[in-house]
Amino acid sequence: MSSLIDVIGSSIIGGFLLLLLFNVFDTTNEYFIAHGDDLIVQQNLTSVAGILEWDLRKMGFMVPETEPTILQADSTTLKFKGDINKDFSVDTVEFYLGPTTDLLTTQNPDDRFVYRKLNGLPVNGAKVGVVTNFKFEYLDQDGNEVSSLSSIKMIRINMKVENAAVYGNDPNPQKTKYRTAIWQQTRLVSRNLRR
Repeated sequence: MSSLIDVIGSSIIGGFLLLLLFNVFDTTNEYFIAHGDDLIVQQNLTSVAGILEWDLRKMGFMVPETEPTILQADSTTLKFKGDINKDFSVDTVEFYLGPTTDLLTTQNPDDRFVYRKLNGLPVNGAKVGVVTNFKFEYLDQDGNEVSSLSSIKMIRINMKVENAAVYGNDPNPQKTKYRTAIWQQTRLVSRNLRR
């Protein structure tokens, strides 16, 4: 009888140790996935930010002073002129935020594409990257917000990127579970806007 109790007791203890081992493996796996997700989110953010900075720094370059440089400016859209590809001809560039319905296949309900058009092509815009928050703010020479296109001298960009999915089986995870990276360019200035 005592050997049967020893066998049952050791089976229970072995079961607990096995469950503990599975929990350690799951926690370690979640940590490595979260670390990888952080890297992916930061790379996506850097990619979108690099494209935006590259184009916006050329805003107004080669545009005659008698013509407007900024054609459209609101919180999610910016359309401007400048020689973007250094071919000595003025290009028109437009950045805008797409709707959440463009990315219904991702687990994150806030995912959206940032689109870029160069001289109106492609018609629907080229996908620059995926963000969850994207906002332009327009400033004058002193850093005050303005609404008039001709008064814009600096641009502030706020952008947030989250990973598309969360580790685990929850179909509707909490927003705090998504890995996040935030970028804000506080005073993006094109030398050609200072005229």
